[in-house]
Amino acid sequence: MNKLARATATTAAVLTLLSAGYVLGQQSPPTDYKLVSENVLGGIDLAKEIDSLQHRELRLSRAVIEPGGHVGLHSHQGDPTIVYLLSGVLTNHHDDGTTEEFRPGQVFAEFGPRAHWVENNGSAPVTFIVANIHRRE
Repeated sequence: MNKLARATATTAAVLTLLSAGYVLGQQSPPTDYKLVSENVLGGIDLAKEIDSLQHRELRLSRAVIEPGGHVGLHSHQGDPTIVYLLSGVLTNHHDDGTTEEFRPGQVFAEFGPRAHWVENNGSAPVTFIVANIHRRE
């Protein structure tokens, strides 16, 4: 085999292998869930809580209340909210006189006209995630 034929054959073989590798690397993305578990931790029927999505945004926030701190009395009428505790102990007071304590990994939802306020009576910060349908001003 002469040098030109050998170079042509080698080039063709390399291009074929590169093309095959490129095609194999172009697999379709999966459309299913594999090795995934999901548990719904809380939910709110939004049709009962908000009249329109205009001037609204879905918001996810991280909040920290230092020891001795609080969020004053308010309601979530039109601003449905789900809270997931990451650390500390959060005390939740409702306007009907009931009180609940929430610890890491626990979830609670606030919606409708019932008012509440929360505080940190502990010695460590309380950290939590808040998901809500927030009204933009």
